[in-house]
Amino acid sequence: MASRRGARSLALVALLTAAAARDAPSDGRRAGYDRVRSACEGARMPLPAVLSYELPTGAFPGSGHADVAVHVPPGFDAARRPGLVLYLHGWNGCVQSALADEDVPCTDGGDPRTAARLAAQLDAARVNAVLVAIELRVDRPSGEPGQLAMPGDARALLRELFSERMADPLGCPVEVDAFDPIVVVAHSGGYQAAASTLEFGDLPHVREVVLLDSLYGAQDVFGDWLAHRAEWARFVDLYTASGGTLARSRAMARRTLADAELRDRVYDDDTDAAPDPAALAHPIVFKRVPLAHAELPRAYVRPLLEAAGFAPLAPP
Repeated sequence: MASRRGARSLALVALLTAAAARDAPSDGRRAGYDRVRSACEGARMPLPAVLSYELPTGAFPGSGHADVAVHVPPGFDAARRPGLVLYLHGWNGCVQSALADEDVPCTDGGDPRTAARLAAQLDAARVNAVLVAIELRVDRPSGEPGQLAMPGDARALLRELFSERMADPLGCPVEVDAFDPIVVVAHSGGYQAAASTLEFGDLPHVREVVLLDSLYGAQDVFGDWLAHRAEWARFVDLYTASGGTLARSRAMARRTLADAELRDRVYDDDTDAAPDPAALAHPIVFKRVPLAHAELPRAYVRPLLEAAGFAPLAPP
C-alpha cells in the first residue's frame, strides 16, 4: 500500500514539474517571477525628492545657487527609452519653488513663490521620464537665458549632469541622445531660455514644446521649429486673458491654421472653458485657460506629460 502511494506521489510530482516547464517563460525565468532588475533599470534605493547640482555648464554658473534641480520618479528605468522634461521657470521664480509642494521663498527673507508641484505631478503621471529644472535668474524679474544662448550649452549641461553627476544616483551614466522624447516646458519669462534651447541647444530629440502663459516673444523660433517638424512634433500654448500673451498666441494660432500642412493637427479654443485631457492631447494646441498666470504650471503639467508620448513606468 505504501509503495503504491509513493508511486502515485512521484507521478504527481512529475506531472507538476512538466506543467511548470511547459508554462515557464522562454528566457528561462520562473513563471510569475521577473528577473532581478539593476539599479540602472529602476531597482535603486529611494533617492531624495530633489537632487541639486552646481554645474560649470549651467545657465548662470557661480551664482551661489544650484544650477539644476532634478527629480527622478521611483522606478525610472534609464535603460528603457528614458524621457526627459526640461523646465524653465519665469520671472521672480526658482527651481526650488518649481519642484516644491508648498509655496517657498527663493531667497533668504524673500517673498514665498508659488509652488508648481512638478515633482509630484511627474510621479502622478507615471511616465518613464526624469525632470530637470534649469535655474535661470533667481527671484528676479528677468528671463535671460545666460549660457543657454551659447551653441551646444544645453547639450553640454545634460552631458555633464547625466554622464558624471547623476551616474551614481541612477546606477549608470546616460547619454544625451538616449533621452527620447525630450519635452521643453517654459512658464512665463522662461520662453527666452526655451527658444535658446531650441535654436542653440543641439538636442536632437526635442519632440514637444509647452508654453505656459509664456509666448511673450520668439514666435519665429517656435513657429520655425514646429513647421520643420510638422509630421511628429507637439506644440502646446496655454495662455490667459490677462497675462500678456493673448495677442501673440492668437497671432501664432492664426498663422498655424493658415499652414495647410499643420491646420488638421490644430486644436484652437479661445474661450475660457477649462480644457479636458482629450483637448490637451492634440498635436498642436492653442488654448485660453481660466486660471491666474502663476497657477498654470501646477494645474496642467501632469495631463500634458501623460499625453506626451513617454514610455510608461514599469509596474512596481
